[in-house]
Amino acid sequence: MKRLKLLSSALKQPENHLKLHCRGQSLHFALCARFSMENNQLQSVYTLVQDYLKHVCEDAELDAAPSQVAQVLARVAPSLQEEVEEKIKPLWRSIKISSVEEASDIFSQVMAQEFADGNTNWGRILTIFVFAGITAKKLQQHGVPLTRENMQPICHCVTEFINTKATWISENGGWDSFLAKLGEEKSPWLALHYIKTKLISAFSFFSQYY
Repeated sequence: MKRLKLLSSALKQPENHLKLHCRGQSLHFALCARFSMENNQLQSVYTLVQDYLKHVCEDAELDAAPSQVAQVLARVAPSLQEEVEEKIKPLWRSIKISSVEEASDIFSQVMAQEFADGNTNWGRILTIFVFAGITAKKLQQHGVPLTRENMQPICHCVTEFINTKATWISENGGWDSFLAKLGEEKSPWLALHYIKTKLISAFSFFSQYY
């Protein structure tokens, strides 16, 4: 499989180092230690990611009742995810994902390109969940069952990427602000056309090298 050759400027972004953290069984133990050290903030994000992926992959078995953020995310994001999936279908069709490691690689590399310009907003935070859902479904379609064991490293990888945006999230009102924005039907930040265009552009860049 041909590896993505990221631009040298993008390689300086912290997100690109996620590949090192998104592989191997040691990831689970390393992140469990971090969860207990950071006042459960990472655990909350992990649970949010897990709940969303279970929702889009039609897994009704949740560990606990989903948070309010998870419930609103599950209502808003899937329709956007479906539109993006339809747009990238011609490119996505040629890419086969046969392992959790490959899924994590693809996720982290597309997200690195998505955020390569250094800009962050709530719309882009939303695309993290959207593309995570797209990647998980693709993995499922290629015959890899999304068991708890397989779901864990994907959720960890997505959580680690979101954690690289922790400062921005905190400075912009935290997840309560994200919830408020998700609930605004005509919010300018949720310019769906822009969000779709940006994510599709990042994926198109990725597919050139895959």
